[in-house]
Amino acid sequence: MEDKMSVSDGNYKLEVFRDEDAENPREWENLGKMVCWHRRYNLGDKHEYEDPQAFRESEDYKNAFVILPLYLYDHSGITMSNTDFNDRFDSGQVGYIYVTKEQAQKEYHCELDDNLAQRIREMLIAETKMYDQYLQGDCYAFKIMDGQGDEIDACSGFLGDDLREVLKEMRESCNDEFSGLFDKMEKHSSAYAAMM
Repeated sequence: MEDKMSVSDGNYKLEVFRDEDAENPREWENLGKMVCWHRRYNLGDKHEYEDPQAFRESEDYKNAFVILPLYLYDHSGITMSNTDFNDRFDSGQVGYIYVTKEQAQKEYHCELDDNLAQRIREMLIAETKMYDQYLQGDCYAFKIMDGQGDEIDACSGFLGDDLREVLKEMRESCNDEFSGLFDKMEKHSSAYAAMM
């Protein structure tokens, strides 16, 4: 997406733009704990493990209910995934995201079985994807202005690599009277994507 897109309906103007001051989603309330080690980047959640070996010897690791690897690809920007990028020069494992048995029990109040493990695995993958979107700068905000240019609505903190989904979330966060602006923006963004 270009840095800023705008549409108007004659009465109001909608601007959608990259959120340069987006809050790190690892500072939100997350189910998983993300522990990472990298010599150039400060990634994941704060932790006290000096290195991966110290983590693998810890009680958290031994009592993990679900644990997934974290891989980083570092080339003209960084991207993170739970699956290996298979690039031995620019990628490698940088950590883990996990949920302990105690934490799973506390959160879900049910038996720790395969169904729960799968549900938690999917949540950890979603948390990793959201953090990846943050790392890649796929962070957006919007503001709506009246005819005099006065801001009448605004919201930030939208993450996503599909602008249509981001616009849908934005639309849901504001008053119905601005729905038409979001419809116009969706058409504008589709036309922009077609030119790429």
